Amino acid sequence: MFDVYACLTDQHNPWLVALAGMICLFAAWTALSLTDRARAAIGRGRPLWTAAGALATGGGIWATHFVAMLAFQPNVPIGYDLGVTALSVALAVGLTGVGLGVNLRGGTLPALGGGGLLGAAIGAMHYTGMAAVRAPATLSYDPSFVAASLVIGGAGAAAALALTAGRSGLQRRAMAAGLLTAGICGLHFTAMAAVRLIPTEALLVPSPAAPTGLAAAVAAITMMILVLSLAGSIVDQRLATRAAREAARLRASETRFRQLADVTFEGIVIHAGGRILDVNRAMARLLGRAPEDFIGLPVLDFVAPSHREGLVHAAATPHEPREIALLHADGSLVDVEVLGEAIEHDGRPAWVVAVRDLRERKQAEERLRHMAHHDLLTQLPNRALFNDRLEQALALAERDGGAVAVLCLDLDRFKAVNDLLGHHGGDALLQQVAQRLLRAANDQDTVARFSGDEFVVLQTRVAQPAGAEAVAKRMVAALGAPFDLDGQPVRIGTSIGIALYPQDARAGEALLRNADTALYRAKADGRGTYRFFEAEMDARLQERRRLERDLQQALLGEQLTVHFQPLGDCTTQQIVGFEALVRWNHPERGLVAPSDFIPMAEETGLIVPLGEWVLREACREAVRWPSSIRVAVNLSPVQFRHADLAERVIGILKDTGLPPERLELEVTEGVLIDDSARALSTLKALKDAGIRISLDDFGTGYSSLSYLQSFPFDKIKIDRSFIGNMPTNEDSRAIVRAIIALARSLRITVTAEGVETEEQLRLLRSESCNQVQGYLLGRPAPADDVSARLAEPAPELVG
Repeated sequence: MFDVYACLTDQHNPWLVALAGMICLFAAWTALSLTDRARAAIGRGRPLWTAAGALATGGGIWATHFVAMLAFQPNVPIGYDLGVTALSVALAVGLTGVGLGVNLRGGTLPALGGGGLLGAAIGAMHYTGMAAVRAPATLSYDPSFVAASLVIGGAGAAAALALTAGRSGLQRRAMAAGLLTAGICGLHFTAMAAVRLIPTEALLVPSPAAPTGLAAAVAAITMMILVLSLAGSIVDQRLATRAAREAARLRASETRFRQLADVTFEGIVIHAGGRILDVNRAMARLLGRAPEDFIGLPVLDFVAPSHREGLVHAAATPHEPREIALLHADGSLVDVEVLGEAIEHDGRPAWVVAVRDLRERKQAEERLRHMAHHDLLTQLPNRALFNDRLEQALALAERDGGAVAVLCLDLDRFKAVNDLLGHHGGDALLQQVAQRLLRAANDQDTVARFSGDEFVVLQTRVAQPAGAEAVAKRMVAALGAPFDLDGQPVRIGTSIGIALYPQDARAGEALLRNADTALYRAKADGRGTYRFFEAEMDARLQERRRLERDLQQALLGEQLTVHFQPLGDCTTQQIVGFEALVRWNHPERGLVAPSDFIPMAEETGLIVPLGEWVLREACREAVRWPSSIRVAVNLSPVQFRHADLAERVIGILKDTGLPPERLELEVTEGVLIDDSARALSTLKALKDAGIRISLDDFGTGYSSLSYLQSFPFDKIKIDRSFIGNMPTNEDSRAIVRAIIALARSLRITVTAEGVETEEQLRLLRSESCNQVQGYLLGRPAPADDVSARLAEPAPELVG
């Protein structure tokens, strides 16, 4: 160590030594900067920057050596062989390039290996350069110093490259530059301490120039090279950083675009020359494929064959949306809407196409079309679709001479089921009815639901009337079988009216009207059957409809009146009450029989306002009678379908002032058959209010005895059919006798209807009947006649 110091202080120019150190430090910093730039370069840029780093580092090492040699001042003049000097430069550059290349592989071991090669380059350059020395002396080396110099150079270089391996930062680079400078300078001056120059008598070799001037020239040239190299590195690194930032910005922008494209609901396709460059995930999902399955393939490969030609023609108007069908991976068609726009992709023209899935919209439109032409409950065609098919069928039949049948169906007793089970049960029943009708119909028939329980069937391409009759029979049988509604068996039925083209009508509206007319006839004939249209049916129906309109007018005017027929007590021979009976005096027809308009009123629902009017008029008149006289009023089963019947009756009593016990309401078995639970509830409410309840037409129904057990009636009325046969028919007398005995045991009053002869009255007295009613006592009379009769002293029965 002392020898190195003595060599440095005694045999070297201190200013040139300082200059060599500065060159070495700058060369080290430049070498590390160029190494970092080479490490950051990609592709062919890395070898070029490695070569630049090797040239700058090798030249800097050589310049350090040469300036340091110029600083060496032995006791003999020295010179240099140019060829060997050039070889030393080449070794410095070449071995440095190899070392830097190994270092760029990354990691600590390559850094140490590269540092070792760099140390070898320093040593090879130094000792080759020493071999270029020409002096009148013998040159020798101390082996220990030579070994020490190589170790110092290799260790310094290896430490410097290992410190910056894969890491950056000015502080780390400064430390590494110091280590490399120490290695280079340490190797040089240790190696110089190993030199032994022994003068000889040989010719002196003069120095090529003054050491100071030559050193300054070499230093200037070297520093210029290093400065240019470092400046180029810095500039390039700035440019690379800017390019990297721009590339990162572009990548970020591309990533954002990709993310936006992938999260959008619409498919996106980018293509050039008809071949796909890129697609987003939505497009891949739309066709059930992976995104990479599209790249490079023709766009038309994914278009339905029937739409390919149209899509090619559509290229002339690219900015207009167009509906096409694409091919799904499973072979199905996907309805889409496409819209294209020209763009630039990777520096060349391309097209971006937005693809919108139309399947949900198409399905919604189809649902709307279906809803517009089908009944929502049963999914059968509705009136609009039926009429359209009817017109088509009639046009086809007129052209080809075929036949068409229209069948109108109405469900029997459906309203009773709907009232009993509620709308939910009624809807379930209608759905089952629709399925049975479809099974009973022919495949080409149209079964439609118009409204409520009204169904219509259109039959074509079948011989008539045999075809219509066959399907009508099947439908009557199908709907006559029991239905199961949540475990509850339900029986209904159907009535069917049939009209045929061309004999019954040639227009669709007329066919429907005539089939409806035949339906009325089927219902009038007992229901559960079918009827073909006949010309006279229309006349009767028109008459019925006119009568219905007239009855509506009668309720608004003064055409209706209430007549009263007396009821007498067999025992006391006194009048005990009157039954209120409505009469209609038509301004043109005269008196209309109740048998003509009462059933019609029940079918049309007019019986409700009619019955309420009769009840109010009867109570208003009865208030003027003696308190012992009651008034009886009939209630229709239709009135019992209204839940507020009891409240209405009680309200009329309050309005007219008639005591409840003076009102007697007569009901038939039909009230209990339609909805037994509701009817009994209403009857109980009326009876609790003090009103008397009478069971009319007793003996004609099959279940009368069960009704007597389920509800405590105040009175039963024996039907006139038994009373009329009593004088001549022993069986009739026996039935009357049994009814009277039954009523007596149940403490129920009995009234015999239809008493018209003295013999009938005598027989009833002999059986101890309570009351009688009939023409023998008096015919129904207006209210004024009743008041006059009641004004007579003690009015009695005849005989």
